[in-house]
Amino acid sequence: MLLTATLGTGLRSLPSNTEENLEEQYTPMGSPAKAEWRFVQGHFTTNDSYGFSNSRKSTGVNFVSTLVVSSTASLLQQEILEEISTLDTVVQYLYVAKENGTQIGYDGVCAKYQGACVPSNALLSAWRMNKDLDLTNITFPVFNLSGQLNYLVGTIGGTFLGKRTGRNQLLVKAMRLLYYLKTEDVKDNELSHMWLIHFLNQSTNIEKSLASKKIQVPGGWVL
Repeated sequence: MLLTATLGTGLRSLPSNTEENLEEQYTPMGSPAKAEWRFVQGHFTTNDSYGFSNSRKSTGVNFVSTLVVSSTASLLQQEILEEISTLDTVVQYLYVAKENGTQIGYDGVCAKYQGACVPSNALLSAWRMNKDLDLTNITFPVFNLSGQLNYLVGTIGGTFLGKRTGRNQLLVKAMRLLYYLKTEDVKDNELSHMWLIHFLNQSTNIEKSLASKKIQVPGGWVL
C-alpha cells in the first residue's frame, strides 16, 4: 500500500493541460521500445498532406468515425447510399471560425492522399464516382473495381449473403464513415482539434437537420 501510494504521487507531476503522449511518458528513457519507435519514424515516413497512410503512422492519429445503420435489410440501394452521401457531404462542408475570423474547413484539416482528402469509406467513394455501379455484384472482403482492389473489412458491417430479386448477393446492414485529420505538424494538429471540437458540438444538429428516413447513427460519433 505504501509503495503504491508513493509511486502514485509521481502522476501528480504530469502536466494536466497537455495531451498525453504514451510513447514519451510511459516508456523508460533509453528503452528498446523508444529505439524501435525512432527507427520506425525514420524509415516508415508518411505525409498527412499528400501521402497519408494510417498503417504507416507511428504516432497517434486524430479522427472521428461513426457507424451508419440501414433501416432495411441492406444499405446497398441507391436511395440509401444517397442519404449516407448527404450526411458525408454535410460533415465535409463544416467550417469553424478562428478568433481572427478565418474559416477552417474540413478540406484544410483532413489527412490527404495524392492531394485529396482520404475518403471516409471506400465503397461509398466508389459509388460516388460511378452511381451506375452494380450494387448486386459487390463482393466481400475484397471488391475489385476496374482492376483496383478495395478492402472492405472494417468499412462495412452486418454482412451476409442473402437472396434478393431471386439471386444471391451481399447484404450490408451498416457502413462505417471515418474521417482522418492532420496531426504531423503542430499547427495542423491544433486546427484539427479546433475543427473536431466544433464538429462534435454540431453533430446532433446535423443529424436532426438531415432527418434521414432510411439510415440511423445509433452510436453517435466516436473519436
